[in-house]
This record gives sequence, structure tokens and C-alpha cells, in this order.
Amino acid sequence: IRRQLCLLLNAENIFHSMADILLREEDLKFASTMVHTLNTILLTSSELFQLRNQLKDLKTPESRNLFCCLYRSWCHNPVTTVSLCFLTQNYKHAYDLIQKFGDLEVTVDFLTEVDKLVQLIECPIFTYLRLQLLDVKNNPYLIKALYGLLMLLPQSSAFQLLSHRLQCVPNPELMQTADNPKPSAGFKRASASNIDYTELLQHFEKVQNKHLEARHQRAGRAEQLDRRVVL
Repeated sequence: IRRQLCLLLNAENIFHSMADILLREEDLKFASTMVHTLNTILLTSSELFQLRNQLKDLKTPESRNLFCCLYRSWCHNPVTTVSLCFLTQNYKHAYDLIQKFGDLEVTVDFLTEVDKLVQLIECPIFTYLRLQLLDVKNNPYLIKALYGLLMLLPQSSAFQLLSHRLQCVPNPELMQTADNPKPSAGFKRASASNIDYTELLQHFEKVQNKHLEARHQRAGRAEQLDRRVVL
């Protein structure tokens, strides 16, 4: 239904409206599921090719505004948030987010979503991202983010897939992010976008803390129900 809506109406407006609605959603589990579904549609649907191109470069105020709007709702799902940063080439912020994953509750569902993200990275939609791995000097945070995902995964088929991909990166010693007086092209693009990434990162932490509290409350209610059944 959403794919057809994006064909008949303006796809940017559809996603903007859905993100605004989900931002106010009080059922956190439902919000997380919806965000995951919308993100899958965004990344894989042929109908949204133009919208992906707008988000990939963030060249216009409208595309930057849409990114910020999506980001705030996408925070309901940590792995989905990282995939949005990969789509928009915000690799430094993706790396910062993955660093925060160490403070989250890592569940089987969480690892399953990381596994799916690794599979997506191998899909045609992320061809440009894989090609950027050739430019090690100007994309150190992309490589660091991918290594971060690798460290999160157990040694599964997805681990082997991503590990083999990273073995293709030329001159891995150039991953060092030492101070360089000449900023990279990626850094210039991110700075010119006038987006407050520190505030977005704080918002991500706030939303994830809510999810952790809600998860523990659901677990507590389930435990009480089990006790009643036993009694």
C-alpha cells in the first residue's frame, strides 16, 4: 500500500508524514516495527529510487530536512538508524552510533537486524558505499563503522560475509584518522549541511533509553503473569 501511495502521491511527503506520526507514537514496539518496515521499503523499492538519490547526497535543504525528520523516528530502531546514515553517507555519525551500541541491550532480535543490514550492504542499493571502500584515506569512518558491525556479530555467515568484504579494502593501515589539516570531501559535505549531529545523537540515546525501560516493563508484566498462571 505504501509503495503505491509513493507512486500516486509525493514519496517525500508520504515518508515525512509517516515519520512525524511515528515520532508521537506511544506504543514503542509498534513504532520500532513500523520504522523497520518503512526503512526496508525505502532501501529496496524501485518506486523510491529518486527519493534515495535525494537522501544520498543531502544537497538541498528539503533533503536535509527529510533526513532529520526520518532520523528522529528511525531512532526507535538502532540498526535502522545506522542504515539511514549509510544511505545518506553520514559515515562519521554511523560510527558514533555504533559506538553507542555497547550501552544498549543486545538481544537476538538486535543481532538478527545487524545480520540483515550486512546482507543489505551486499545489495545493489549500496554499490556506491562498497566502491567508496577503495578511497580509504577519505572514508576512514565508513571502514571503522563496518568493522564496528563486524565486532557486534557472532561468527556467523554474516560475519564471514562482512569480513571477506573488508579484506578487499586496500592498505588498511590508512584507516588511521590522524589529524589532517586538509579536510576530506566527506567532511566538507557533512559540515555544509548545517545539521546538529550532537543533538541527533542525544535524541538517539533518549529514544533508546525509553525502549529499554519499556522492554523491561513488558518483561516484568510477563513474569507477573507467569506467576499468576503457576499459582
